[in-house]
Amino acid sequence: QLLKLIHSTRSMSPSFSKYYKLTDVILHYRAFIEEFSVIDAIPDQHPGENIFQIAHAGKFFSQHNLDLRNSGLFPHNPIEKYLLGSRITQQLFVINEGLLMSAYHSSPCPVPILKWMFQMMSIHSDISVSKKILDMLMVLTIKNALVSDQPRPWIPSLYDIATVLINMGVPFNTLFPLLRFQPSFTEDNIRSEMYRTVERQTTGGFSENLPSFFLLVQNSLCNIAKFLQLCVGICPEHYTDKEILLLLLLLFKLSLEKELKQCPLVDLEHLIIKLVENIRKWDAEMPKLCLGISDLSSHHHDLFWLVQFVPNWTERGRQARRHLSLVVISKLLKNHVNIPSSNDQQMALLCQDLVKMKPSHLLKKIAETETHQGGLSKESLLSLFEPQAYYLTYILLHLVREASNSDAAYSNQRKWLLKLCGTLEKHVKCDIREDGRRFYRTKVKDLVARTYSKWQQMIHSSRPTQGKIHDFWDPDS
Repeated sequence: QLLKLIHSTRSMSPSFSKYYKLTDVILHYRAFIEEFSVIDAIPDQHPGENIFQIAHAGKFFSQHNLDLRNSGLFPHNPIEKYLLGSRITQQLFVINEGLLMSAYHSSPCPVPILKWMFQMMSIHSDISVSKKILDMLMVLTIKNALVSDQPRPWIPSLYDIATVLINMGVPFNTLFPLLRFQPSFTEDNIRSEMYRTVERQTTGGFSENLPSFFLLVQNSLCNIAKFLQLCVGICPEHYTDKEILLLLLLLFKLSLEKELKQCPLVDLEHLIIKLVENIRKWDAEMPKLCLGISDLSSHHHDLFWLVQFVPNWTERGRQARRHLSLVVISKLLKNHVNIPSSNDQQMALLCQDLVKMKPSHLLKKIAETETHQGGLSKESLLSLFEPQAYYLTYILLHLVREASNSDAAYSNQRKWLLKLCGTLEKHVKCDIREDGRRFYRTKVKDLVARTYSKWQQMIHSSRPTQGKIHDFWDPDS
C-alpha cells in the first residue's frame, strides 16, 4: 500500500504535490510501520563465522600442480614406473580405473602415493573423482593394515590434516586459535615443505564462484572425515590425547562456517565421537576440552551451536555436552567458577545460575557494560538493549535444558528438578511481560513453558524419595 501511495502521489497535480511532498509521505509511513511492526530479535540460526576464505584457497597446491613425480617416490613395480613417467591426468586415470588395487594386492602401498591421494582428494573439483580417490584410499589402507609384515598403515598426522585444511582456505590462526592449544609445527614449516615438493602455478585451481567453492568444501570435509573415521578405527592408539584435543577443537571450529549452516555435517559428528572414545585419560582431558570449546567463539548463539554439535548418543558425548553447557553458562554469566564433577553439585550450581537468568537482571548488566551510548536516558538505554537481554536469556535457557539432562536417575534428581521448576517460575517466568510488538518476549516465555513441561515430565517418570508418598509430605522421623 505504501508503493501505491507513492505512485498515486507522483501522478497528482503540481498544485497538490507542493503541499504533500513525497518525502514527507514516506517518512510518515515509515514512522507508522516502525510503531506497529513486530520485533523478533531472536534468530533461529546461529550467526556463524567466515572460516573458509576463497582468497586463501589453493595457496600450497591445486589439482593442476599436485604431481606425484615430486613426492620423492622411487619406483619398484611397473605401475609406479608408469605413474612417475606420466602427467597428473594419467596419474588420476590410474586411480579412477582401480589399477592400484591389483598392483598392491599382496604388498603395502607406498606412503607417498597414499599421501598424494589424500591431498588430491581434498582439492579436486570433480566430486565423482574425489569419491573414487576416497574409495581407493580406504581400500589400500585396509589392505595395508592386513599385511602382516607392515607395522601399521599410513594414517594422516595432525600436520597432514592441517596442510590440506589450510590449502582449502582456512588460515592457520583460525585453525588453531587458542594459545594453550597449539601444535608442534607452524604455517612456515608447512609452507617450506610444500614449496620444495609442489611446482608453482600461475593460475588458481579453485573456482571463484562462492556456491561452487563451498560445495567443494563440503564434499572435501565429508571425504576427509570418512577417511579419518576409518583410520582411528583401525589404529585407535595412533593419536595422542593432546593431538586428539587439537583435532576435536579443529573440527568444532570448522563447524562454525556460516556457509555450511544448511549442510548436514554428520560425518564430522561421527569422527568427533570416535576421537572422543579414543581419549585415554578421559576424566582429566574432558574438562580441558570443554574449556577449549567454550573459547572458540564469543557469540552466545555460536557457543550454543557448539554445545549442540557435541554428539549425545554415547555416554562420553552426553557427559561432555552437560559439562560444556555448564562451562558456557558460567562464561556468559561471568561467574568464573570451576565446574564440579558430582551431579548434586552441578545441579546446585545450575539452580544458582538460573536465578541470574531473568531478563531484567541481564538487561541491567548489559546496560552497565555499554557505556559508549552517551546522551541516552536510562529508559532509552534499557529499551535499546532489551532485545539483546532476551536473546541471551533464550540461549541460556537452552543451555540449562542441556545441562539438566541425565543418563540415569540418581538419588536426588527429583529434588533438584523440583527446585529448578520453582526457580524457573519465580525468577524467569514472572519477570516476562508479553507484548504484542515484542515477539522476542513471547518466544522466551514459550521456551520457559516447554522447559517447565520437560522437567515435570522427568519428575513424573521418576520415583519419590524413599519413605515419601508425595513430594510435599514429609514423614515423621
